[in-house]
Amino acid sequence: MSLALAAMAAAPAFADCGQDMQKLGAARNGEMEKLNNFFKSFKGKPADPEAACERTRGLMQAEQAMLSYMEKNKDWCSIPDEAIANFKANHAKSATFAAKACTAAAQMRKMKEQAAKGEGGGPQAQPLPAGPL
Repeated sequence: MSLALAAMAAAPAFADCGQDMQKLGAARNGEMEKLNNFFKSFKGKPADPEAACERTRGLMQAEQAMLSYMEKNKDWCSIPDEAIANFKANHAKSATFAAKACTAAAQMRKMKEQAAKGEGGGPQAQPLPAGPL
């Protein structure tokens, strides 16, 4: 009898796990779709690094929320270690991409600031020779 009660009590927990993972996965997929559409809009041209950096934040937050949930509820939801390891690896790739986009954005901002100050990051004009040739 107690085994039947335990099984009945666990059934809603697994349903909650499934619903929670579905919500977290939908949020992640939505952010991924936004990011993909952003890059598709450039039609093969280089994307704006500042906008790309900003757009990766939503994906990073969604993935971190999902990873945290998976780790916290691993035993309760019977999430395999391999699934968590694979998701961590994918999250690390996303983090690397986001870091590259944000580094490029920071470099671009710095170059714009230098150009505005007249420091110019580009090549300097060579002085013309003086005197007879």
